[in-house]
Amino acid sequence: MRRIFQIAAVAIAVLNLTFGQVKVSASPKGDDAVAREPFTLKLRDKDHDYEKHFDERVPFVANNSVNLFAGEKFGINLKVSADASEVTYQPDAKKADVWFVFTQEKKLAGGVGMMLVVQNKLKSEIRMEGLMTVPRRDGVFKTGILPIGAGLSNFESWPHPIVELTLKNFRLSETAAGKSGK
Repeated sequence: MRRIFQIAAVAIAVLNLTFGQVKVSASPKGDDAVAREPFTLKLRDKDHDYEKHFDERVPFVANNSVNLFAGEKFGINLKVSADASEVTYQPDAKKADVWFVFTQEKKLAGGVGMMLVVQNKLKSEIRMEGLMTVPRRDGVFKTGILPIGAGLSNFESWPHPIVELTLKNFRLSETAAGKSGK
């Protein structure tokens, strides 16, 4: 009987590892973009379920912008100069300059909402801009993202589901302009 429970525990662990992760692959175009395989996003608001299928591969990072969907955890590396920033995908939390965790929370602000945790591992404050798409509404909407101090984490929350959150225009604090931030 004990052996059966051990086998069942291992089987559950393997299934969680298999189905609990986003499938990732390199871009077929030969560029360096790492993208999700086509997937179906499922969200819940107070009264409705929302489902959207993405037929195309969606990159984690494209054009120096970060694309996040509910349930994801990944990081980026930043190279910032006075003129521009270069953002690259980093799946290893230990190697990332900035780490993101984006979740849908069931009891946030009295209902269902979203939460973004941003961990800044740089020696400089970082700033960024946010854009989002939401269920059952056309258009892209701006959203505020607070600056994150050097070596600190920040929590952002929204009292509604978000289909896709895009973070862009990464920059270091004024005193760190021109430095790499590491």
